[in-house]
Amino acid sequence: MSASLRRFADQGVANSPPVDDPDIPTLGTVLNPKELGKQLKLVSSSEWWRALREVRIQVLEWRSAKRCTFEIALRTDLIGKVYAKDRPNVYQVMETLTRAGFGPEADFSIPQPIAYVSSLRLLLQEKVEGIPAKLIFRRGDERQRAAAAERCAQWLARFHALAPPPGQVLDVEGILRRTERKSRLVSEEGGALAAKSAQLFGRLKAAASSLGRIPMCPGHGDYTPYQVILAEGRTVVYDWDLYVVADPTRDVAKFMVSLARQALHRLGSIRVLDGAAEGFLKTYLASGGHSQVAARLPFYKAIFCLSGANRDVLTKAPDWRGRAEAMLDEGLRTIDRRE
Repeated sequence: MSASLRRFADQGVANSPPVDDPDIPTLGTVLNPKELGKQLKLVSSSEWWRALREVRIQVLEWRSAKRCTFEIALRTDLIGKVYAKDRPNVYQVMETLTRAGFGPEADFSIPQPIAYVSSLRLLLQEKVEGIPAKLIFRRGDERQRAAAAERCAQWLARFHALAPPPGQVLDVEGILRRTERKSRLVSEEGGALAAKSAQLFGRLKAAASSLGRIPMCPGHGDYTPYQVILAEGRTVVYDWDLYVVADPTRDVAKFMVSLARQALHRLGSIRVLDGAAEGFLKTYLASGGHSQVAARLPFYKAIFCLSGANRDVLTKAPDWRGRAEAMLDEGLRTIDRRE
């Protein structure tokens, strides 16, 4: 990767830790370096814990009432994530994937799970050094974007080939129920958003009945360039909170629509990353991805376009109305291609 990209990735973002979140009762303990150090020393007597030194903490992401992700500086740095609710299942899924061949030594892998501390609702995992894929698509040239899309697609095809670990099963009916709620929220804004949201959901509902069946497989649940790190000789996918057993098309569509949204929000046009998206799909299918995905893709892409419009309405960032309408237009264009 270019020196400018690497410098950008190395800069990081300074974060001030939240003072308190009553919905995450253990947050105060895990963000207190002295208290966290005491707790970690009690968990295990393994060689890893002997690497503890003066603990330093930097908050990476805080989602109020849900979870807070932070970096723990030890002799070997870690990533910690503290949850509002007890989530040992996330650690269990990561352990299962590690045993299935996605360990830290593999070309296609996940962060090594270190421990889950139930008393703190705290997940500890390896900190992976590398460049986030989102930066390649945002700052890279066409060659770099194509290479990143290829690696992301190869990782996903290998992941979908696994026997799924136990998890929530998400079927089309469940997806439509979620999407209907989002459609209603968008429609509350009135005008073109209301008309296009209702129109798109109606098309989705009609299309769902003709989808047919496809074998379920492990699903990341939120597979986008934001969850992929391109490390030296290793492609790593993190954030396993939303793991499901689902139609493989869902992960493929989520990634492709995420590229479109990044192009719309960051690069000025929803079409800028179309080439990378097409390369991603081509590589996924050529790498052993499910052959039925291509035919089912318009339905799921339209689902995520409506979800993107819903997100724009919720956040109300600058030009949110225009962006939400662009996502609905893209969803309608996509679902029309299926017919």
